[in-house]
Amino acid sequence: MKRKKILIGFLIALSLWSCDDILDTTPFSVITSQNMWQTESDAKAGVVGMYSRFRTTFNTEIFLIWFEFRSGFWMNGASGAGQWDNLYLNTPSSTSTPGINWSDIYKVINQANLAIKYLPEIDFSVESNRQNLLADAYFMRAFCYFTLARLWGDVPIVIEPVESLDDPNIYPARADVADVFTQIKADIDLALTNMVDVSVRNRVMASRAGINMLKADVYLWTAKRLGGGSADLAVAQAASEAVMADANYGLTTTYDEAFRVEQNKEVIFSIYFTTTEGSQNQFGQRFTYQSGQVAAAYRNNPVPIGSSAQWHVFNTHYVNDYLSKDAADTRKITNYQTFTGGGKTYKWVNKYLGEIISGTRNAISDTRIYRYAEAILFKAEAMNGQGNTTDAIIELNKIAKRAYGIDNYYASTLTQAEVDAAILHERLIEFGAEGKSWFDFIRFGKAFELIPTLVGRENDYQGNILLLPVHPSTLTNNINIVQTPGY
Repeated sequence: MKRKKILIGFLIALSLWSCDDILDTTPFSVITSQNMWQTESDAKAGVVGMYSRFRTTFNTEIFLIWFEFRSGFWMNGASGAGQWDNLYLNTPSSTSTPGINWSDIYKVINQANLAIKYLPEIDFSVESNRQNLLADAYFMRAFCYFTLARLWGDVPIVIEPVESLDDPNIYPARADVADVFTQIKADIDLALTNMVDVSVRNRVMASRAGINMLKADVYLWTAKRLGGGSADLAVAQAASEAVMADANYGLTTTYDEAFRVEQNKEVIFSIYFTTTEGSQNQFGQRFTYQSGQVAAAYRNNPVPIGSSAQWHVFNTHYVNDYLSKDAADTRKITNYQTFTGGGKTYKWVNKYLGEIISGTRNAISDTRIYRYAEAILFKAEAMNGQGNTTDAIIELNKIAKRAYGIDNYYASTLTQAEVDAAILHERLIEFGAEGKSWFDFIRFGKAFELIPTLVGRENDYQGNILLLPVHPSTLTNNINIVQTPGY
């Protein structure tokens, strides 16, 4: 007979099973070393399981909740029920806001911790196989802590796996955010050290390019938000240049191609979906209409029909002030489309449309986490921050050229402040619905200026309006966790 016991509000719920059914009911992450992590095959399965857990964690509305919904660009779609309004309006609550439970992220971290602990003890036929798997684990742990630190600020640092009900470290307190970033940077360095495979490898697991993208992302954040200044900007620039020096990656000819062709040369790191696994891009499903919402004459021609009712769509502010700012911008139709027919206007996010197979749309578009375009804009941002505005404009114009079809779209006479504003503006268009806008506003210091619902609210929630509250269950299950001040 099974009996379950919660160990900690943010970690996995471990269970006690009979020996007969443990392998049938226990996630890989909680099978002890006596059962798994014995062979090279086990190790590979464990790391694949880590990525599977990562996909599960980031493959729902949570992707948009954490990275997009508070940026002022979203509203309920044709079937939206208002459950995201306190995110759209930036009125988060410790009791009613979706997405404030960090437990799933720590499940991914726990699997990474298991890999980091046991991989050195396993015999491998080729040593480089062990090193690459270690790189996967360090990369994933760094990515998860980067997400946690930006959302909650101070968070528990757990670098040992939870494997026993008697583990003395199952109730950690929140660590200072500066210490969290120290851990993130250390993990990135270890990921790069261990990633001996210099090829593309694949675009849904760690690679040297993917790790360097994360490194640039992290160091830009610490440069601008944690006082890292020019030193961190220089590291971010070097990391982005390392990506750009890799001939395996580059811009696609058109913006649309970057999303209609899977695993194209622009994709550096993504979350994988396929019909053979029965996996679907769940938040992508929420962008399309159900057949009953669209007149028969327009279903999939041109209005995309999927298996889920439309929950989310871009609002007028984003469409008018960003996507439609320049009529020459070719990115708009890939990000957003409208159609009026039969007296009704349809509006939809035009990314992640998947593929129609045997008459049914399958939401199997991979979620782009890092693209080559972002390496260029990371470099431009880092250069401009260091005062090298002239060269930053050259990089910025690479993105503008593809978008507008115009050479030297941004003049070389722009000031450093104007270039910074242009980089942010281009990012907000370039990465629509790709989980960038919320943290972009914060990193550039423009959240209280450019997000309509945040103007003049710097002191709300005791100055913590940009952070999320901790879920009540976490506070209940771990007495060492304190609520985010202001909640």
